[in-house]
Amino acid sequence: MSLIQKKDEEREVIDGIEIIESGDAPDDLPTTDYDLVAGKSAEDIAAASDEPSADRAGSHFGPKSAADDEDDTDAALGEDDELDEDDEDLEDDATADAGTSRRGMFAVLAVVAVVVAAIVGYFVGSGGLFRGAAGADSGSLTADQLDTVIARYTYNGASHDITAREVIESQYSLEAVEQEDGTYPTPSADSAVAYARNQILLAEAESRGIEATEDEMAEYAEQSIGTSDFAEMADRYQLSEDQAREVVRENTVLQKLYTQVVPENDATMPEAPVEPEDGDTSTRSKEYADYIIGLAGDEWDAESGTWASQDGPFYSVLSDTDFTADSASYEQALTAYYTAYQEYAEASGEYTSMWAEFQNGLFANADIDLYGLFA
Repeated sequence: MSLIQKKDEEREVIDGIEIIESGDAPDDLPTTDYDLVAGKSAEDIAAASDEPSADRAGSHFGPKSAADDEDDTDAALGEDDELDEDDEDLEDDATADAGTSRRGMFAVLAVVAVVVAAIVGYFVGSGGLFRGAAGADSGSLTADQLDTVIARYTYNGASHDITAREVIESQYSLEAVEQEDGTYPTPSADSAVAYARNQILLAEAESRGIEATEDEMAEYAEQSIGTSDFAEMADRYQLSEDQAREVVRENTVLQKLYTQVVPENDATMPEAPVEPEDGDTSTRSKEYADYIIGLAGDEWDAESGTWASQDGPFYSVLSDTDFTADSASYEQALTAYYTAYQEYAEASGEYTSMWAEFQNGLFANADIDLYGLFA
């Protein structure tokens, strides 16, 4: 289960799932990219979101993944990573990317890491391989059908039933998704798979003795959504207070699992340069020159006031311009920003791959039987 916080922005919907974009992951936790909102599954909700509705499941708090950062970079630079877009577009993208670093979210790490692999061994249909598990027979469930087993997964030789109630409550309170006729939407197959993935990650964390203290949970909540008041979270995101607490606990545990698996990432996402107040992107200043030099790092020789090497990315994009140690334009600063952002995304991508490989190793030991294919 997870909740996400996102600042006041338009949220998009992908495949019927409201997505909450994440901010930087704690210690570059991937983290996918949060207001706490609902989506379709315990895993599906780690991105952006609108108002929750009965046909969506899930709320997420969570950090943004390095993969999300790469997507943002691609969107800003274009498919060919070119920097020759018009200035207005670059300014808008820079503002959006800078804002990303300030958005926080809790998210199920399976989503945050943007896992590519699925749990293996799908047996889809009504009843699967196990007798006595007929599954749901319609897109809506009555109150007495909430404990219907909609899926079963086996992990490391142990089988676990997944009920409709468990999947729904991993995302919302029952009251939040109750329909006008008093029924509840049957969880989707994707929601059941997402729930199983999350349980597998939590089981791995438990096997390592990872727990979350009250102080760790409070710190995580404050950093991710700006409050550790569970009553406030519950009221705002249509959860019970116990559910909000469990969301925070699970994600705190998974964050600690991530830090055990993936080494600390030294890459730091750059901040965009400050746009000129008058909107003139050709504006030059010593401040913009200092900004570029700060991003260039060892590529610039401060003592001689020129490039220290000619084989780096910053020299490549700025050597043919009139940039100097004393003067640079906003346009040049923006070019340096995108160069630094791309370097950051590439470095972070290595950690994203490492985390995905770890998850895939766990999921390879799992099989799941789905008793229905509801959307």
